[in-house]
Amino acid sequence: MSNQNILSVFVDESGNFGDPDDPARYCIVTLVFHDQTADISQYVKELNRSNYDLGLDSDSFRFHMGPLIRQEDEYAAMSRPMRGKILDRMMTFVRKVDFKYHCIGVDTKFINTTQQVFDRLMGQLVDFIEEHRELFECIDKVKIYYDAGQKQVSRLLEEVFTKNLPSPLEFAQGVRQDSYKLLQVADLICTVRLIEVRLQDGGELTKSENRFFGGQRNFQRNILKRIKRKEI
Repeated sequence: MSNQNILSVFVDESGNFGDPDDPARYCIVTLVFHDQTADISQYVKELNRSNYDLGLDSDSFRFHMGPLIRQEDEYAAMSRPMRGKILDRMMTFVRKVDFKYHCIGVDTKFINTTQQVFDRLMGQLVDFIEEHRELFECIDKVKIYYDAGQKQVSRLLEEVFTKNLPSPLEFAQGVRQDSYKLLQVADLICTVRLIEVRLQDGGELTKSENRFFGGQRNFQRNILKRIKRKEI
């Protein structure tokens, strides 16, 4: 077993870098930081067991926040109470596990070329690293877990971490969402952050979000407030 102190970074994104064929107002990148010396295997087992008790296949089930809210894909036949139970169990996992997260983001209403979005996100990530050097102290390696959904995100991570940290950088290979619970947590946080930004800009919950969360107040009190306790 390796004696290296490895900082895992689980990454998920929402939106894109100004793609005219797939426009999205907000481009958000979420990074979940976990020191591998903090064992989470017991909490993973508990989450798998609780999902199994709901009748879900713990080996193949993947938590995916957007479809869960909208009752799509693997959640299409599930009732609102059932989907609520799935979220409740993931939120319990979030509460128990020792991790921190940070989100960076751009409103493409004002910055909408690929390079502009990239440069703004890079600046935010560099600033975050400089402001939170203690997070990266005494780390032997930074290991990125990202499913390579967007090439620009992979490039952003590689350029920023390589240039701004003394520790070696490694990208985990063959990363899949259903293989890592903390990658699913990154997905959860990214969706919550997207909703938060929309509300901050004067928007409202969508119809499916309203039905799922039971209104904006419940979303902010039961989900957003609890998630933000892990923010750095």
